[in-house]
Amino acid sequence: MKTTSPILLGRTALALAVLAPAAACAQPADQSAPSNRAIKTTTASVPASTFVSRHEKKVLANDTDGDGKVSRAEFIAAAKAGKHDPAKRFAKLDANGDGMLDKTEIDAMLSRRFKRLDTNGDGLLSADERAAAHARKGPNAGDGAES
Repeated sequence: MKTTSPILLGRTALALAVLAPAAACAQPADQSAPSNRAIKTTTASVPASTFVSRHEKKVLANDTDGDGKVSRAEFIAAAKAGKHDPAKRFAKLDANGDGMLDKTEIDAMLSRRFKRLDTNGDGLLSADERAAAHARKGPNAGDGAES
């Protein structure tokens, strides 16, 4: 019986967290019973609150001990290989220097990311803005937690 290492699980979770938004953005909305929310968030645009909520869950999926925070060790274990040093990235994101990324720090990072991706400044990420962001990331993007 094989066992899976926590590092492999963390890297897999981070890879899914990074790739899932692209897959979610690429899928067309269900046309059988469209709701206003489905139209706003899948076909036309994604508001900041939805973006932050979705990505926050993905970052917190790396919280392997279930304390509601992502420790430096959890962050580094989940970071995929890329051009950015995960330890330096974590230090930048850990605003209060306590060695943990809490909801406040994660939300701040995601809000900065949203503002950077929202190139026209309308408070919504359009399909074109999302496509441009995914194109910029390329196959060798960083650790998936840029701000």
